[in-house]
Amino acid sequence: MDLTHLVPDSDERDAHEGDALASWTPEQQTAHMLELCEAQMESALSEADLAVDSLTRAFASVAESANALRSLAQGHADSQANGADLQRQIEAITEQMSSAVVAFQFYDKLSQRLGHVRHSLSSLALFVCDRKQAREREQWRRLFATLRRLYRTEEERQLFRMMVEGRSVEEARDHIHQTTLTMRLPIAGGDIELF
Repeated sequence: MDLTHLVPDSDERDAHEGDALASWTPEQQTAHMLELCEAQMESALSEADLAVDSLTRAFASVAESANALRSLAQGHADSQANGADLQRQIEAITEQMSSAVVAFQFYDKLSQRLGHVRHSLSSLALFVCDRKQAREREQWRRLFATLRRLYRTEEERQLFRMMVEGRSVEEARDHIHQTTLTMRLPIAGGDIELF
């Protein structure tokens, strides 16, 4: 289903009007918007899974470092070699905890994105309840323009574009999967890319 004609700023909108006129219905628009919301939620949850895995590894590593630190402290704490080992363990714990704090930021992003989905669903529900409004293409364009401004992350904007351009929900899922695979979440070095 090609919905390019619904994107307000598109120069190509008029070229698609003829083809889309024959198959356009408010019900199709409603279904497509619901698919967009579902794809946005799936994307957010996929990223959350990565962050949770990262947090699990970070805290396990912190526990190992803490055990090693405890063993060093129980040994000969007064020797210079143990002092250097103790310092390395403390630095490792500090680095691991910094990575864990950064990884916890996924929750803010997840909350923001799920809030956008909730707003989209509420807007859609109110929109389709007004049958006159739901049957007017210009009103759909306005709804899409309003929702497009809502999305702040690149992932949300990409999914929105894909769905409005008429891509299938399966293509959106494939895109989500590929994007999630390319995200980097290493524990050491604090290079967690969530937003």
